[in-house]
Amino acid sequence: DGAFHVLDFGFDSYAAACANNLQDADKAILIAWMGLPDVSYPTDDEDWAGCLTLPRELTVRGRRLIQQPLPELKKLRDEKIDLTDAGARNEAGCFSLPAAAEVELDCRRGDVRIDMFTDKNGSGGLSIIYNEEKKEITVDRGGMHILFNESEGESRTRPLENGLSHLRIFVVSSSIEIFVNDGDAVFTSRIFPDQEEHYFKVQGDTFNRMWTLKNAVKDTFLI
Repeated sequence: DGAFHVLDFGFDSYAAACANNLQDADKAILIAWMGLPDVSYPTDDEDWAGCLTLPRELTVRGRRLIQQPLPELKKLRDEKIDLTDAGARNEAGCFSLPAAAEVELDCRRGDVRIDMFTDKNGSGGLSIIYNEEKKEITVDRGGMHILFNESEGESRTRPLENGLSHLRIFVVSSSIEIFVNDGDAVFTSRIFPDQEEHYFKVQGDTFNRMWTLKNAVKDTFLI
């Protein structure tokens, strides 16, 4: 018994299911559908219906259910991209965003803003905004060129009692999964960037790393 806590603050997490982690009786693995019922997605026209989240390890911290990417997912890291290299940025201060990538940020005190899937000038895209004064983090996908399910709003906000210290972000061609403060909050969302929307930029006092990701499944999938 106690206060109700939202499991996922993003737009598109649905019908989470769990399984035991047999190697550790105190943990479980969660996978959810990434796509809501009764909502039309741009991929419907191509006869694709939904996808799945990354598998997440569940633990309890301070009476809250904590979701963190499985440690084994680090094996998918491929090329490490040096974000401290000035040559990695374009004239607008933006980095090129790979088709599949993991971005990790250690955040020091102060406001932080990350704009993902922007154009080459840093405009538009999906924004992750932390306000130090309010101690709130907001994810806003209203800047994307392709919008859908707009009646449910384009932004989600989560208070962070202890401020923002860490972000781990996974992106692929049609989704983004954001893990805040080692799983204290999670934002899961579908996004459908066009050919121009493959840059990102970071503002704030942060230490940033990025890796491209290898394919998780190597078998040929036939329809």
